[in-house]
Amino acid sequence: MKVPVVSKDGRPLMPTNPAKARRMIKDGVAVGKFSKLGMFYVQMKIPVSENTQDVSLAVDPGSKYDGYAVGGPSEIILKAMASMPTKIAKRLKQRRELRRFRRRRKTWRRPERLNNRKRSAGWIAPSQLAKVQLRLKIIHELSKVFPLKVIVVEDVAARHHSKGSGKYFSTVEIGKTKLYEEIKKIAKLVKCKGWQTAEARKKYNIPKSKKKSKICPESHANDAVAMLCFLYGKGINNPAPFWYWRRPEFVRRSLYRMNFQKGGRRSAYGGTSFGVFFRKGDYVQIDTPSGKKKGWIVGYYRKKGLLGVGDIFGNRLGYFEEERIELLMRRTGVFWRLEV
Repeated sequence: MKVPVVSKDGRPLMPTNPAKARRMIKDGVAVGKFSKLGMFYVQMKIPVSENTQDVSLAVDPGSKYDGYAVGGPSEIILKAMASMPTKIAKRLKQRRELRRFRRRRKTWRRPERLNNRKRSAGWIAPSQLAKVQLRLKIIHELSKVFPLKVIVVEDVAARHHSKGSGKYFSTVEIGKTKLYEEIKKIAKLVKCKGWQTAEARKKYNIPKSKKKSKICPESHANDAVAMLCFLYGKGINNPAPFWYWRRPEFVRRSLYRMNFQKGGRRSAYGGTSFGVFFRKGDYVQIDTPSGKKKGWIVGYYRKKGLLGVGDIFGNRLGYFEEERIELLMRRTGVFWRLEV
């Protein structure tokens, strides 16, 4: 296991081992922090040398899940898997229906725009744009704590007219030009073909799981490891910390509920603040009869003053009093994460 290190000015340095990180914090020359990906790192409080070695990032984009790996010529530092956003089209349809209902009512409204509007150059469907933005957010956050020199990406290209599975690849191809342009601003971009990843995985005996939704390195992260092996020309698939990232899908604040409520008045709905110390997305630890459990704040039962806590998959662990909850990390507004 390696702990990321950044300089006094926030520039990424070479990672260190946990024992040395604890010693630096104890001696007062560094301070521990958390990134928006939920990763612990240390920031130096004194000037140090900013010489770094070769560190690369591999990205394996997918329609539902992405694979990530950070490593150098001698070892893998980090393996990760990210779940792509869903239900974007459904929510846009819901918003469109509500807007049209408002236009039909005899009430004040904004006049509708012209119907002959054209889409601007480089337009991407919102459901695909959310995936591209999530990939870029992960890459940007990793570049803040690791001194990335090269970013290798699997360049997806499929024959949609002859391959029945082309529809799954098309969701990855959309927006890849925008992804490549942003990556070039961070580090050197290297493209890797799918068959090259498969050959590297076979040559260096890197296991792969056929179950894509399984949360393990073998499902997607090992493809990114194979890409690093292809980049450096040797096998470096050593055990490393594995992370699972997922964007929280909270109910945003809305003035009223969609459907009419009893009595003809609609109650306020959604939001991330409850008027108490905790907020939605806070990473907390709770005391239960079966022991201590960790989770995220997902709701608030206002009548009884209880906070709802759930796991990364959205399953509710229960409602608890505020006194039984201990804050571990404030909501970053970006990710829920799971370290395996």
